[in-house]
Amino acid sequence: MLWLRRFDYMRRAPRSISEGSLSGTITSIVTLNLMLCFVYSQISAWVTPTYSRRTYVSRNTDNYILTKASIIFLSAPCAKIQFHIHDSFVVNTKDHTGHIFKNTHGNGCKLDVDFWLRKNNGEFQFTSTDDSTDMSHIIEDMKFGEEHPFAVQSHSFDSLKGVKLKNIGSTTHDYIVKLLDTRVTDGKGGSATDMYQYTFSHRQHITKKISAKDLTKEEQAAPTHPSTPTITPKNNFIRFKYNWSPLTVDYKLKYQSFYKVITNSMAYCGGIFTTASVLYRAFLSGSTIVRETISNKL
Repeated sequence: MLWLRRFDYMRRAPRSISEGSLSGTITSIVTLNLMLCFVYSQISAWVTPTYSRRTYVSRNTDNYILTKASIIFLSAPCAKIQFHIHDSFVVNTKDHTGHIFKNTHGNGCKLDVDFWLRKNNGEFQFTSTDDSTDMSHIIEDMKFGEEHPFAVQSHSFDSLKGVKLKNIGSTTHDYIVKLLDTRVTDGKGGSATDMYQYTFSHRQHITKKISAKDLTKEEQAAPTHPSTPTITPKNNFIRFKYNWSPLTVDYKLKYQSFYKVITNSMAYCGGIFTTASVLYRAFLSGSTIVRETISNKL
C-alpha cells in the first residue's frame, strides 16, 4: 500500500520533507473525481444548446405551409379513396398530381400525401366513392410545417401519430385540429424553422342515408333542424378540419460560450480542491487532538 501514498496531493509542500498518507490518497482521488464531474458537466452544457421561449401574437404573412400525412385504410381499396382540400373561401383543390401516392396494403390501401396547405381555416378529407366503404384506418404520420430535430422532444408536433380506428364500418369521422405556430431560431446562424404544434379532437357521425327524392318539397325547403332529417353525401369520408391560433411560440437556441466553460471549470476545480484541503486539515488536526487526549489519559 506504500505506492498509493504517492498520490497524496494533500500533504504539505515541499513534498521532500513530508510523507503521504492513505487517508490523503483517498481524499485526493475523491476530489479529482468530483473535479472531473464538474468539468464534464460544463463541457456538456457547452455542446448542448438550451432553449429560451417567448410567446407573442403572430402576424405571419406566409400563405402556405407544407403538410405531410401517411394513413393506412385497412379495408378500403386504393381505387375507392379520393383526396380533397378546400378552405374557408371554398377554394377546392382537386389536382394533386405528384402529391398523393397510393400503395396496396393487405386488403386496404396506404396513402402518403404531401401538399401545401393554405393558411386559412378549412379542411382536407379522404373520401370514398360510395357509401358502403369501410373507412377503418391507422394514422401513421401527420405533420405540419418544416422539420427540425427540436420536434422529437415533444409529441405535440405529431399528435395524431398512432391513432387507430378499426371496425368502424361505413361511418364518417371528423378530426378537429388546432394549430400553433412554433418557430425555432438557431442562435448561431440566425436561421428560423417554422413548425406547428397541434391538438385534436375526434367526432364520429352515424347518419341515415336518404336521398332528396325521399323528402317532400316542404322538407327540402325547410332550414336544417336537429329533428329534421338531412341529406348526407353518398360517400364516406375522414375529414380534418383545421384552424389556426393567433399566437406564435418562439424558441431560440443558445449555446454556452467557451470562455464561460473555462472560467466555470477553473472556479469549480479551485473551489473543490480548496474545500477538500480545508476539510482534510481539519480532520488531521482533530485526529491529532484526539490521540493526544487519549495518550495523556493513559
